Amino acid sequence: MEDFRDKVAVVTGGGSGIGGGIALALAREGAHVVVADIDADRASKVAEALRGLGVRSLAVRTDVRSQEDVDALARRTLEELGGVDLVFNNAGVYLGGPMEDVTWDDWRFVLDVNLDGAFRVGQKFAEILRRQARESDRRGHLVNTASVGGFICGPDAVAYGASKFAVVAYSETLRMNLEPLGVGVSALCPGPIDTRLTGSDRLRAPSEKRGGTSAQLTPLTEGGMDPEEVGPIVLSGVRRNLPYIFTHDELRPIFEARFARILEGFGEIDR
Repeated sequence: MEDFRDKVAVVTGGGSGIGGGIALALAREGAHVVVADIDADRASKVAEALRGLGVRSLAVRTDVRSQEDVDALARRTLEELGGVDLVFNNAGVYLGGPMEDVTWDDWRFVLDVNLDGAFRVGQKFAEILRRQARESDRRGHLVNTASVGGFICGPDAVAYGASKFAVVAYSETLRMNLEPLGVGVSALCPGPIDTRLTGSDRLRAPSEKRGGTSAQLTPLTEGGMDPEEVGPIVLSGVRRNLPYIFTHDELRPIFEARFARILEGFGEIDR
């Protein structure tokens, strides 16, 4: 997809952080944007700012943990904007801490948003993109936000790492499924970005048994890339229909070392 002008885009987690940066980049390119976020006030403020750039923008409160919310998001997008061309499946949370402290509630909270939520949104909008491609030759693109943590795991973020590895797998499979229809799929794999992930604890129910915390991420996000810098990078990846969109070239050696270790394993077993 070369030109974003007058395209319709949906951005979950669009009220701040990476989602807000993507929404702004889209509006600057002339796209109409549906800003979906669990924080209705933040979504409304972003949508208002985007309308100031001369595009149409809706704010839709959406909790990706709710299938009803996801269905309502899709319905409003189709009813008010007539279709969808770009989906940025971006809502996410983070919890970290020693693995031995992780509770079942920690695990379920992270997986329900980062993986199950990505699946709910991805499946709903992939269905729409398939139908449009078959019925009207309207091609689209879907971007799932994973992380460099979807390839490189650490000792203190087991639920987050598991969720992002799974988002990479989901993205690769969905790309294979949609590619014959001319619909693109990318996994966005950002490095350290200055986002609200450090406030993920605010979204948890008081009754949950907590072992992990989102505050542990603060040293990585403070001083991280500005979310407004991420948006143009993502759109560049969409233009090229890249399977993976990375934000930090300096992480390449870590990836090379990881995959070298994997390949070495093939030759280290007596068969």
